[in-house]
Amino acid sequence: MTEADRAELVQQAAGGDGDALQKLILHYHGPLQGKIEGRIKATLRRHIDAEDILQQAYIAAFESIGACSFDGPGGFYKWLETIAVERLSQAERDLRRQKRDIGREVHDGSRLPAWRSPDSSYPDLFARLSDGGSTPSRQLSRAEAAAAVMTSLARLSADQRTVIRMRFLQDRPVPDIAATLEKSPDAIYMLCHRGLKELQRLLGTVSEFLIAPQPR
Repeated sequence: MTEADRAELVQQAAGGDGDALQKLILHYHGPLQGKIEGRIKATLRRHIDAEDILQQAYIAAFESIGACSFDGPGGFYKWLETIAVERLSQAERDLRRQKRDIGREVHDGSRLPAWRSPDSSYPDLFARLSDGGSTPSRQLSRAEAAAAVMTSLARLSADQRTVIRMRFLQDRPVPDIAATLEKSPDAIYMLCHRGLKELQRLLGTVSEFLIAPQPR
């Protein structure tokens, strides 16, 4: 993607174009993930996951883009990076408030982040939704698939996103989700159905962007 392409997308995103914002985030996802992974302290890696931090950052980006203006692509990236770093700092503060025994748990190899099932991931969700044939035939890398799902989830309503994360990333049963969210099982199924339908549509669009040859 050329500098001119990025500048045009920044202008479109600042004007409220969600597709443009998603393309920009996808473009910068790799370096941003490296930045966040490098800032997570070794003693906290069992408790804080870079993908989870970025997911929160992308949600915040879609929620706040309308109030922002940028001095070109560099300004946009700095804004996105600042959001992600702030989310990481908040996660670290939350851990300190919980007064967990980080030193003991970090040596326990069985412990996984509480928000994710050991058998679930963003690429797994991408693969599940790709089975319906709505995404292009060429398979994306796991990193691309994860970025596609994370940015697409950020565009869903809060209720839809929460239900899909709990059901497909945390692998929680519907009755448990319903009890946690204080909704009926039927309401959970409806949110899940509508959310998955919209997520599949967004993934189809973003996959075409990722697969298309990008000018340098």
